[in-house]
Amino acid sequence: MFVLLMTIISLLLLQLIWVLYNSTAFPKSKKKANASIKPVSILIPARNEEDNIGRLLESLIPQQPYIKEILVLDDQSSDGTTSVVRQFQHTFPNLKLYRGKELPSGWTGKNYACQQLGEYAEGDWLLFLDADVTVDKNGLALLQPYLDKNYRMISAFPRQRVHTFLERMLVPFMIFLVICHLPIRQVTKNQDPKFTAAHGAFICIHKESYQHAGSHAAIKSAIVDDMELMRLMKRFQFPVALLRGEKFASMRMYDTNRSVWLGFRKNIFTGTGSNIFLTLFICFLYALLYVLPSVFFVYALVIRNNQILLTAAAAYLIGAIIKIFIDSRAKTDWYTSFLYPIACSCFILLALDAIRIHKQREGYEWKGRRYYE
Repeated sequence: MFVLLMTIISLLLLQLIWVLYNSTAFPKSKKKANASIKPVSILIPARNEEDNIGRLLESLIPQQPYIKEILVLDDQSSDGTTSVVRQFQHTFPNLKLYRGKELPSGWTGKNYACQQLGEYAEGDWLLFLDADVTVDKNGLALLQPYLDKNYRMISAFPRQRVHTFLERMLVPFMIFLVICHLPIRQVTKNQDPKFTAAHGAFICIHKESYQHAGSHAAIKSAIVDDMELMRLMKRFQFPVALLRGEKFASMRMYDTNRSVWLGFRKNIFTGTGSNIFLTLFICFLYALLYVLPSVFFVYALVIRNNQILLTAAAAYLIGAIIKIFIDSRAKTDWYTSFLYPIACSCFILLALDAIRIHKQREGYEWKGRRYYE
Protein backbone atom coordinates (compact mmCIF):
# COMPACT_ATOMS: atom_id res chain seq x y z
CA MET A 1 0.00 0.00 0.00
CA PHE A 2 2.83 2.38 0.87
CA VAL A 3 4.60 1.65 -2.43
CA LEU A 4 1.37 2.24 -4.35
CA LEU A 5 0.83 5.57 -2.58
CA MET A 6 4.38 6.68 -3.35
CA THR A 7 3.77 5.82 -7.00
CA ILE A 8 0.57 7.87 -6.93
CA ILE A 9 2.43 10.81 -5.39
CA SER A 10 5.06 10.63 -8.15
CA LEU A 11 2.38 10.62 -10.83
CA LEU A 12 0.54 13.52 -9.18
CA LEU A 13 3.71 15.58 -9.01
CA LEU A 14 4.23 15.01 -12.73
CA GLN A 15 0.60 15.99 -13.30
CA LEU A 16 1.10 19.19 -11.28
CA ILE A 17 4.17 20.17 -13.30
CA TRP A 18 2.26 19.54 -16.52
CA VAL A 19 -0.74 21.58 -15.35
CA LEU A 20 1.46 24.56 -14.43
CA TYR A 21 3.12 24.41 -17.85
CA ASN A 22 -0.02 23.73 -19.87
CA SER A 23 -1.94 26.57 -18.24
CA THR A 24 0.44 29.07 -19.86
CA ALA A 25 -0.35 27.82 -23.36
CA PHE A 26 -3.62 29.65 -24.11
CA PRO A 27 -3.11 32.16 -26.95
CA LYS A 28 -2.80 35.81 -25.98
CA SER A 29 -4.09 38.64 -28.14
CA LYS A 30 -1.77 41.15 -29.75
CA LYS A 31 -3.29 44.58 -29.41
CA LYS A 32 -3.03 46.66 -32.54
CA ALA A 33 -3.04 50.44 -32.50
CA ASN A 34 -5.98 51.98 -34.35
CA ALA A 35 -7.28 48.57 -35.35
CA SER A 36 -10.65 48.79 -37.07
CA ILE A 37 -13.69 47.28 -35.38
CA LYS A 38 -15.02 44.07 -36.90
CA PRO A 39 -18.68 43.86 -35.85
CA VAL A 40 -19.87 40.29 -35.33
CA SER A 41 -23.17 38.61 -36.03
CA ILE A 42 -24.50 37.28 -32.72
CA LEU A 43 -26.30 33.97 -33.34
CA ILE A 44 -28.39 32.51 -30.52
CA PRO A 45 -30.14 29.12 -30.82
CA ALA A 46 -32.85 29.04 -28.17
CA ARG A 47 -35.08 26.17 -27.10
CA ASN A 48 -37.17 26.83 -23.98
CA GLU A 49 -34.80 29.56 -22.77
CA GLU A 50 -37.38 31.92 -21.27
CA ASP A 51 -35.44 32.12 -17.99
CA ASN A 52 -32.06 32.80 -19.60
CA ILE A 53 -32.19 34.69 -22.86
CA GLY A 54 -33.25 38.02 -21.35
CA ARG A 55 -30.08 38.10 -19.26
CA LEU A 56 -27.97 37.48 -22.37
CA LEU A 57 -29.67 40.20 -24.42
CA GLU A 58 -29.40 42.63 -21.51
CA SER A 59 -25.64 42.02 -21.37
CA LEU A 60 -25.30 42.94 -25.05
CA ILE A 61 -26.87 46.40 -24.73
CA PRO A 62 -23.63 48.31 -23.93
CA GLN A 63 -21.68 46.45 -26.63
CA GLN A 64 -23.64 47.44 -29.72
CA PRO A 65 -20.65 49.05 -31.54
CA TYR A 66 -19.21 45.53 -31.83
CA ILE A 67 -22.44 43.95 -33.04
CA LYS A 68 -23.55 43.86 -36.66
CA GLU A 69 -26.77 42.00 -35.93
CA ILE A 70 -28.40 39.73 -33.36
CA LEU A 71 -30.23 36.70 -34.71
CA VAL A 72 -32.28 34.51 -32.39
CA LEU A 73 -33.77 31.24 -33.57
CA ASP A 74 -36.65 29.98 -31.44
CA ASP A 75 -36.18 26.24 -31.82
CA GLN A 76 -39.76 25.00 -31.34
CA SER A 77 -39.96 26.36 -27.78
CA SER A 78 -43.00 25.61 -25.65
CA ASP A 79 -42.38 28.44 -23.16
CA GLY A 80 -42.19 32.22 -23.42
CA THR A 81 -38.82 32.46 -25.18
CA THR A 82 -40.29 34.38 -28.11
CA SER A 83 -42.08 36.89 -25.86
CA VAL A 84 -38.88 37.68 -23.95
CA VAL A 85 -36.93 38.26 -27.17
CA ARG A 86 -39.59 40.57 -28.57
CA GLN A 87 -39.25 42.80 -25.51
CA PHE A 88 -35.74 43.69 -26.70
CA GLN A 89 -36.58 44.52 -30.32
CA HIS A 90 -37.05 48.19 -29.47
CA THR A 91 -33.57 48.20 -27.85
CA PHE A 92 -31.79 46.46 -30.73
CA PRO A 93 -32.86 47.70 -34.19
CA ASN A 94 -30.72 44.91 -35.65
CA LEU A 95 -32.38 42.11 -33.62
CA LYS A 96 -34.18 39.52 -35.74
CA LEU A 97 -36.25 36.65 -34.40
CA TYR A 98 -36.80 33.49 -36.44
CA ARG A 99 -39.02 30.50 -35.81
CA GLY A 100 -37.05 27.29 -36.24
CA LYS A 101 -38.14 24.75 -38.82
CA GLU A 102 -39.11 21.19 -37.93
CA LEU A 103 -36.08 19.06 -37.15
CA PRO A 104 -35.17 16.89 -40.17
CA SER A 105 -34.13 13.27 -39.76
CA GLY A 106 -30.44 12.81 -39.09
CA TRP A 107 -29.89 16.18 -37.42
CA THR A 108 -29.39 17.09 -33.78
CA GLY A 109 -31.48 20.03 -32.62
CA LYS A 110 -28.67 22.49 -31.91
CA ASN A 111 -26.81 21.73 -35.13
CA TYR A 112 -29.93 22.40 -37.20
CA ALA A 113 -30.66 25.61 -35.28
CA CYS A 114 -27.09 26.82 -35.84
CA GLN A 115 -27.25 25.87 -39.52
CA GLN A 116 -30.34 28.01 -40.01
CA LEU A 117 -28.79 30.94 -38.15
CA GLY A 118 -25.63 30.70 -40.24
CA GLU A 119 -27.69 30.89 -43.43
CA TYR A 120 -29.48 34.03 -42.21
CA ALA A 121 -26.35 35.83 -40.95
CA GLU A 122 -24.74 38.65 -42.92
CA GLY A 123 -21.58 39.35 -40.90
CA ASP A 124 -18.04 38.27 -41.76
CA TRP A 125 -17.69 36.80 -38.26
CA LEU A 126 -20.36 34.66 -36.59
CA LEU A 127 -20.47 34.44 -32.81
CA PHE A 128 -22.58 31.50 -31.71
CA LEU A 129 -23.73 31.99 -28.10
CA ASP A 130 -25.82 29.68 -25.96
CA ALA A 131 -28.83 31.44 -24.47
CA ASP A 132 -27.59 30.84 -20.91
CA VAL A 133 -24.43 32.89 -21.53
CA THR A 134 -23.95 36.41 -20.16
CA VAL A 135 -21.35 38.44 -22.05
CA ASP A 136 -19.08 40.48 -19.78
CA LYS A 137 -19.19 44.27 -20.22
CA ASN A 138 -15.95 44.33 -22.27
CA GLY A 139 -16.30 40.83 -23.67
CA LEU A 140 -16.81 41.70 -27.32
CA ALA A 141 -14.14 44.41 -27.23
CA LEU A 142 -11.63 41.92 -25.83
CA LEU A 143 -12.57 39.44 -28.57
CA GLN A 144 -11.72 41.90 -31.35
CA PRO A 145 -7.92 41.37 -31.47
CA TYR A 146 -8.45 37.68 -32.23
CA LEU A 147 -10.56 38.39 -35.32
CA ASP A 148 -7.77 38.38 -37.86
CA LYS A 149 -6.12 36.05 -40.32
CA ASN A 150 -4.34 34.18 -37.52
CA TYR A 151 -7.54 32.33 -36.62
CA ARG A 152 -10.64 31.26 -38.49
CA MET A 153 -12.39 29.72 -35.48
CA ILE A 154 -12.16 30.73 -31.84
CA SER A 155 -13.77 29.00 -28.90
CA ALA A 156 -13.62 29.99 -25.24
CA PHE A 157 -14.61 28.42 -21.95
CA PRO A 158 -16.88 30.95 -20.18
CA ARG A 159 -16.68 31.42 -16.43
CA GLN A 160 -19.10 28.95 -14.85
CA ARG A 161 -21.75 29.94 -12.32
CA VAL A 162 -22.60 26.92 -10.16
CA HIS A 163 -25.13 26.46 -7.36
CA THR A 164 -26.42 22.89 -6.98
CA PHE A 165 -24.33 19.98 -5.69
CA LEU A 166 -23.72 18.30 -9.06
CA GLU A 167 -22.98 21.64 -10.69
CA ARG A 168 -20.21 22.24 -8.18
CA MET A 169 -18.87 18.72 -8.62
CA LEU A 170 -19.07 18.22 -12.39
CA VAL A 171 -19.18 21.56 -14.22
CA PRO A 172 -15.58 22.57 -13.30
CA PHE A 173 -14.45 19.21 -14.69
CA MET A 174 -14.61 20.54 -18.26
CA ILE A 175 -11.60 22.80 -17.91
CA PHE A 176 -9.96 20.33 -15.50
CA LEU A 177 -9.98 17.61 -18.14
CA VAL A 178 -8.64 19.95 -20.80
CA ILE A 179 -5.75 21.37 -18.79
CA CYS A 180 -4.79 18.00 -17.27
CA HIS A 181 -4.77 16.00 -20.47
CA LEU A 182 -4.80 18.10 -23.65
CA PRO A 183 -1.65 19.85 -24.92
CA ILE A 184 -3.18 23.34 -25.34
CA ARG A 185 -0.41 24.56 -27.64
CA GLN A 186 -1.15 21.76 -30.07
CA VAL A 187 -4.78 22.87 -30.41
CA THR A 188 -3.55 26.05 -32.09
CA LYS A 189 -0.30 24.93 -33.70
CA ASN A 190 -1.17 21.42 -34.90
CA GLN A 191 -3.82 20.76 -37.54
CA ASP A 192 -4.26 17.17 -36.37
CA PRO A 193 -7.99 16.91 -35.39
CA LYS A 194 -7.17 14.82 -32.32
CA PHE A 195 -5.79 17.97 -30.67
CA THR A 196 -9.19 19.55 -30.27
CA ALA A 197 -11.14 21.24 -27.50
CA ALA A 198 -14.01 23.70 -27.78
CA HIS A 199 -16.97 25.00 -25.82
CA GLY A 200 -20.20 25.27 -27.78
CA ALA A 201 -21.51 28.12 -25.65
CA PHE A 202 -18.97 30.54 -27.14
CA ILE A 203 -17.76 29.94 -30.70
CA CYS A 204 -16.69 32.71 -33.06
CA ILE A 205 -16.05 31.60 -36.62
CA HIS A 206 -15.17 33.27 -39.90
CA LYS A 207 -18.25 32.95 -42.08
CA GLU A 208 -16.53 32.32 -45.41
CA SER A 209 -14.27 29.65 -43.89
CA TYR A 210 -17.23 28.11 -42.05
CA GLN A 211 -19.21 27.84 -45.28
CA HIS A 212 -16.22 26.46 -47.19
CA ALA A 213 -15.85 23.68 -44.60
CA GLY A 214 -19.50 22.75 -45.03
CA SER A 215 -21.03 24.62 -42.06
CA HIS A 216 -23.06 22.71 -39.46
CA ALA A 217 -24.51 20.56 -42.24
CA ALA A 218 -21.18 18.73 -42.33
CA ILE A 219 -21.59 17.68 -38.68
CA LYS A 220 -25.38 17.50 -38.59
CA SER A 221 -25.62 14.33 -36.47
CA ALA A 222 -22.80 15.17 -34.03
CA ILE A 223 -23.84 15.11 -30.38
CA VAL A 224 -20.69 16.92 -29.24
CA ASP A 225 -21.11 19.61 -31.89
CA ASP A 226 -18.44 22.02 -30.65
CA MET A 227 -15.63 19.47 -30.83
CA GLU A 228 -16.75 18.20 -34.23
CA LEU A 229 -16.94 21.74 -35.61
CA MET A 230 -13.34 22.42 -34.60
CA ARG A 231 -12.23 19.06 -36.02
CA LEU A 232 -14.00 19.98 -39.25
CA MET A 233 -12.18 23.32 -39.47
CA LYS A 234 -8.86 21.58 -38.81
CA ARG A 235 -9.48 19.05 -41.53
CA PHE A 236 -9.85 21.98 -43.94
CA GLN A 237 -6.59 23.46 -42.58
CA PHE A 238 -8.23 26.53 -41.08
CA PRO A 239 -6.35 27.88 -38.03
CA VAL A 240 -8.24 27.62 -34.74
CA ALA A 241 -7.72 28.75 -31.16
CA LEU A 242 -8.94 27.71 -27.73
CA LEU A 243 -9.05 30.63 -25.28
CA ARG A 244 -9.68 31.10 -21.60
CA GLY A 245 -13.13 32.63 -21.58
CA GLU A 246 -13.43 34.13 -18.09
CA LYS A 247 -12.84 37.63 -19.48
CA PHE A 248 -15.38 37.21 -22.26
CA ALA A 249 -18.46 35.71 -20.66
CA SER A 250 -20.01 33.70 -17.85
CA MET A 251 -22.79 31.16 -17.88
CA ARG A 252 -24.83 28.70 -15.89
CA MET A 253 -24.99 25.62 -18.06
CA TYR A 254 -27.47 23.65 -15.97
CA ASP A 255 -29.81 24.70 -13.19
CA THR A 256 -30.74 21.35 -11.61
CA ASN A 257 -28.85 18.24 -10.58
CA ARG A 258 -30.83 16.23 -13.12
CA SER A 259 -29.97 18.56 -16.01
CA VAL A 260 -26.28 18.40 -15.02
CA TRP A 261 -26.38 14.60 -15.22
CA LEU A 262 -28.28 14.46 -18.50
CA GLY A 263 -26.24 17.23 -20.11
CA PHE A 264 -22.84 15.78 -19.32
CA ARG A 265 -23.94 12.21 -19.93
CA LYS A 266 -24.65 12.96 -23.59
CA ASN A 267 -21.22 14.55 -24.04
CA ILE A 268 -18.76 12.64 -21.91
CA PHE A 269 -18.59 9.35 -23.81
CA THR A 270 -19.00 10.81 -27.30
CA GLY A 271 -16.29 13.31 -26.35
CA THR A 272 -13.77 10.44 -26.24
CA GLY A 273 -14.85 9.34 -29.71
CA SER A 274 -17.18 6.73 -28.16
CA ASN A 275 -14.07 4.77 -27.24
CA ILE A 276 -15.00 2.43 -24.41
CA PHE A 277 -11.40 1.47 -23.59
CA LEU A 278 -10.24 5.10 -23.47
CA THR A 279 -13.20 6.08 -21.28
CA LEU A 280 -12.59 3.18 -18.92
CA PHE A 281 -8.88 4.01 -18.78
CA ILE A 282 -9.67 7.60 -17.76
CA CYS A 283 -12.03 6.28 -15.09
CA PHE A 284 -9.31 3.95 -13.79
CA LEU A 285 -6.71 6.73 -13.82
CA TYR A 286 -8.97 9.11 -11.88
CA ALA A 287 -9.89 6.43 -9.37
CA LEU A 288 -6.21 5.67 -8.84
CA LEU A 289 -4.90 9.24 -8.59
CA TYR A 290 -7.77 11.17 -7.05
CA VAL A 291 -10.07 8.75 -5.20
CA LEU A 292 -7.85 5.97 -3.83
CA PRO A 293 -5.65 8.23 -1.59
CA SER A 294 -8.76 9.36 0.31
CA VAL A 295 -9.89 5.77 0.71
CA PHE A 296 -6.43 4.82 2.02
CA PHE A 297 -6.49 7.82 4.37
CA VAL A 298 -9.74 6.65 5.98
CA TYR A 299 -8.45 3.08 6.13
CA ALA A 300 -5.24 4.26 7.82
CA LEU A 301 -7.27 6.13 10.40
CA VAL A 302 -9.17 2.96 11.21
CA ILE A 303 -6.10 0.74 11.54
CA ARG A 304 -4.01 3.57 13.07
CA ASN A 305 -1.14 3.29 10.61
CA ASN A 306 0.66 6.66 10.67
CA GLN A 307 2.91 5.90 7.71
CA ILE A 308 -0.02 5.18 5.41
CA LEU A 309 -1.98 8.07 6.94
CA LEU A 310 0.70 10.67 6.20
CA THR A 311 1.48 9.31 2.75
CA ALA A 312 -2.21 9.27 1.78
CA ALA A 313 -2.61 12.80 3.15
CA ALA A 314 0.33 13.97 1.01
CA ALA A 315 -1.23 12.43 -2.11
CA TYR A 316 -4.57 14.06 -1.31
CA LEU A 317 -2.95 17.49 -0.82
CA ILE A 318 -1.11 17.36 -4.14
CA GLY A 319 -4.38 16.50 -5.87
CA ALA A 320 -6.03 19.40 -4.04
CA ILE A 321 -3.31 21.80 -5.20
CA ILE A 322 -3.90 20.75 -8.81
CA LYS A 323 -7.67 21.21 -8.50
CA ILE A 324 -7.43 24.52 -6.62
CA PHE A 325 -5.00 25.94 -9.17
CA ILE A 326 -7.24 25.06 -12.12
CA ASP A 327 -10.46 26.16 -10.41
CA SER A 328 -9.02 29.48 -9.22
CA ARG A 329 -7.76 30.33 -12.71
CA ALA A 330 -11.23 29.52 -14.05
CA LYS A 331 -12.81 31.81 -11.39
CA THR A 332 -14.63 28.87 -9.80
CA ASP A 333 -15.19 28.76 -6.03
CA TRP A 334 -11.89 27.33 -4.84
CA TYR A 335 -13.18 25.89 -1.57
CA THR A 336 -15.19 23.20 -3.37
CA SER A 337 -11.90 22.01 -4.84
CA PHE A 338 -11.18 20.16 -1.60
CA LEU A 339 -14.09 17.85 -2.43
CA TYR A 340 -12.34 16.65 -5.57
CA PRO A 341 -12.44 12.92 -4.58
CA ILE A 342 -16.26 13.19 -4.53
CA ALA A 343 -16.21 15.11 -7.81
CA CYS A 344 -14.03 12.44 -9.42
CA SER A 345 -16.32 9.70 -8.12
CA CYS A 346 -19.32 11.50 -9.67
CA PHE A 347 -17.39 11.82 -12.92
CA ILE A 348 -16.60 8.09 -12.95
CA LEU A 349 -20.24 7.14 -12.27
CA LEU A 350 -21.36 9.52 -15.01
CA ALA A 351 -18.94 8.01 -17.52
CA LEU A 352 -20.07 4.48 -16.67
CA ASP A 353 -23.71 5.53 -17.05
CA ALA A 354 -22.90 7.02 -20.47
CA ILE A 355 -21.28 3.73 -21.52
CA ARG A 356 -24.39 1.89 -20.32
CA ILE A 357 -26.63 4.14 -22.43
CA HIS A 358 -24.38 3.52 -25.42
CA LYS A 359 -24.32 -0.27 -24.99
CA GLN A 360 -28.08 -0.53 -24.46
CA ARG A 361 -28.79 1.88 -27.33
CA GLU A 362 -31.22 3.88 -25.21
CA GLY A 363 -30.19 7.21 -26.72
CA TYR A 364 -29.23 10.36 -24.87
CA GLU A 365 -32.12 12.49 -23.62
CA TRP A 366 -31.86 16.28 -23.88
CA LYS A 367 -34.48 19.05 -24.01
CA GLY A 368 -37.31 16.75 -24.92
CA ARG A 369 -35.41 15.00 -27.70
CA ARG A 370 -33.48 11.76 -27.77
CA TYR A 371 -30.26 11.33 -29.70
CA TYR A 372 -28.62 8.10 -30.84
CA GLU A 373 -25.01 7.61 -31.90
